[in-house]
Amino acid sequence: MNDFKISFTMSVQKIFIFISVFLAYNCAFASIVISNGLTHTHKVKESMVYKGIITIQNTAEFSKSVKLYQKDYSYNANGTSHYNDFGTSERSNLQWIKLNTNLLKLEANGKANISYEITVPDHMDAGSFWSVIMVEPTDEIKPSNDKPGVQIKSVIRYSIQIITTNEKPANALLNFENINLAKQDGKRILEIDIANQGQLYHTVESSIEIFDNKSGNHKGNYKSSRLSLLPNNAKRFTIDLSTITPGKYSAVILAATHEEQVFGINIELDITDE
Repeated sequence: MNDFKISFTMSVQKIFIFISVFLAYNCAFASIVISNGLTHTHKVKESMVYKGIITIQNTAEFSKSVKLYQKDYSYNANGTSHYNDFGTSERSNLQWIKLNTNLLKLEANGKANISYEITVPDHMDAGSFWSVIMVEPTDEIKPSNDKPGVQIKSVIRYSIQIITTNEKPANALLNFENINLAKQDGKRILEIDIANQGQLYHTVESSIEIFDNKSGNHKGNYKSSRLSLLPNNAKRFTIDLSTITPGKYSAVILAATHEEQVFGINIELDITDE
């Protein structure tokens, strides 16, 4: 990894930095919490209407206001996420979804259900379609004159995936885009970039079966965490191989979906002392 330095000159006394954090998991860091999950999946049929609920909770001792709005959503294996206006995704269901409100005030320690309605079009392609509903606090952030220097204020925005999958026969296809050995926090990590090139949303677990090149003995089966994977998107799966001694090995890498579809690739694995 290349070393780099960043230098800058600050010519003002107070700079207010607003950091937007898009959360892909249920996090209670902020006083606004989504308590019924950040991924909502629906099995749908053409021309039908479906309903769902987003439960929002305010854990603060004072009232909070939030706004809700919709975006198309995509991501890359390098961890970059994109939240775009409608029209950027060929598998967007954004225009199928209507919220019962875009603004909400939650009393102290209060909870509310926001309902949404999905109207499936009369004709749709096979597979999964999705978009996200953003939930963002709207309380005014006022600068303080008490302290000089840089002041940082974080704004937590939740991204709630609404995924619809129809009953038409659809293709499932996972592709291994990149496989790499890396060091992370002193551990030897196998990085596997997997792209979903099919038509269906999956949750995916990657694993590796390792065999000694000389003896052919089985050295173990190692697994990644299970991650969600949307069509036309890619994620990086990581597997800890720190316990494998240096040497040359044959291996099979597998990617298994929750529907028990399995994709695999054979590789040669050269683990060194470095």
